[in-house]
Amino acid sequence: MSNCTLDRSWKRSFVACFLVTTAIVLASDVPFAPPATGRYRLNPSLARDVLRQCSRATPAAVSGAWQPSNQDIDELEGSLPKYLQQRANAGEEIPPQGQAYHRQYVGFTRKAERYIYGNFYPARAATGYWKAKESKQAVVVCDGGPAFWGIVFRVSTKTFEEIQFNGLG
Repeated sequence: MSNCTLDRSWKRSFVACFLVTTAIVLASDVPFAPPATGRYRLNPSLARDVLRQCSRATPAAVSGAWQPSNQDIDELEGSLPKYLQQRANAGEEIPPQGQAYHRQYVGFTRKAERYIYGNFYPARAATGYWKAKESKQAVVVCDGGPAFWGIVFRVSTKTFEEIQFNGLG
């Protein structure tokens, strides 16, 4: 084999390795993107249940509940990737990436202001018992780690507050 052939082979291997590495790096930096399925706007009567998580703090001083619109949820989900990316850039905790999350949303009020609470959990957890109930019942998981998390969205300012993650054990 000539040096020319070895050089071309090495160059091809290098380029292939570079492209694979670049794809992996870019994929790991992809911001959170909720899947099209697994999104539930829960009845306001379930707000109290959703806000009783056993392994993470939830909003306090809740005075009432309301039903967020699909548009409200679209705004929340549209803004969430940027918020999580800002947290990641600041070195703050974010949910594990590379997972599909199901999510339950309830509206609540505090001092006459409207908020939406998002209850997030891995899609793989929505099997068996939960599969038929996640649209009608609060998903509450004790422990489970940071893949189970909640966040508050202030509707008037379209900002996020109070992100909380489940404990490990």
